Amino acid sequence: MAFRNSRMRLGCALLAAVMLFGTVGFMLIEGWSAIQALYTVVLIVSTLGFSDLRPSDTRGQLLTIALIAMGVGTLYYLVGALAQNLIENQFNWSRRRSMEQRIAHLKDHFIVCGFGRVGRETCQQLQAENQPFVVIDNEDQRVQRIGEAGYLCVRGDASDDEMLKRAGIMRARALLTAVQTDAVNVYITLSARALNPQLFIVARAATAEAEHKLSIAGANRVISPYILGGRSMAGHALRPAVMDLLDVLVHSDELEIWLEEMAIRADSWLNGMTLGDAQLRQTTGITVLAVRRADGQMIVSPKDDTLLRVGDTVIVLGARSDLEKADRPR
Repeated sequence: MAFRNSRMRLGCALLAAVMLFGTVGFMLIEGWSAIQALYTVVLIVSTLGFSDLRPSDTRGQLLTIALIAMGVGTLYYLVGALAQNLIENQFNWSRRRSMEQRIAHLKDHFIVCGFGRVGRETCQQLQAENQPFVVIDNEDQRVQRIGEAGYLCVRGDASDDEMLKRAGIMRARALLTAVQTDAVNVYITLSARALNPQLFIVARAATAEAEHKLSIAGANRVISPYILGGRSMAGHALRPAVMDLLDVLVHSDELEIWLEEMAIRADSWLNGMTLGDAQLRQTTGITVLAVRRADGQMIVSPKDDTLLRVGDTVIVLGARSDLEKADRPR
């Protein structure tokens, strides 16, 4: 957009310079008035021909030749820039329209607010997991990078209710706000929670004070990149093999083994069963690592008599195909 506008400004400036150069030249060479000189220059540059005023000597004729060359070239440049602007505007409108239609058909998707360093990495992880998502940002260069990456984008202020609605917040599975400013993240969280009380919200915080405010605002999880980064560095220094294993299980595509979670729904075949009765290891090949109750209680290495109920989340380890077999309706 900035490049197209600069071309238009340059073309207009060149045309004005040619007009000024020709007008002053005819006034000095031919002794014409400013109106007479400008009128003649307009006719020459527009290639409409001469009026009853014509150059009287060689200097005027040379000036006329120069004006024709410069004027025609400048006009072609300006018309080309205008045509490119119109074509690209039409193309961008069609692309935006297509993107809006694709967003309108999304369901159970993720909304990422902000495409800075944290937001960009978030999008890469979601794409690696083949999860649908929409990015909201209002900065020109970041919006351009979003388009180059092939992500769905809503251009605007993520704290604006209208922008959140355009991103499909009422149908979304979760919202991740990764804007650099804590105050904006708090405002986005408040807006999102008001629009969709059931939405799962993950918010970025730079300070401990912001973590508390974001939790009060309605964020389900508050993440500090600095705290996580520090913990990760310490973990890699203290227990490098354990951290490497976790990185492979959570983020790597090299293995067929995945660390995943399964929500126990009302129609799940696991609802109302104990782990011993379900025999997940024998029937599906997956290993149950933990069970998180609906109230947040975490049961690590659960026993066979652990009863699974609606609202529980089972953390399992296994192949993707085995996970799909286990997470099925009744």
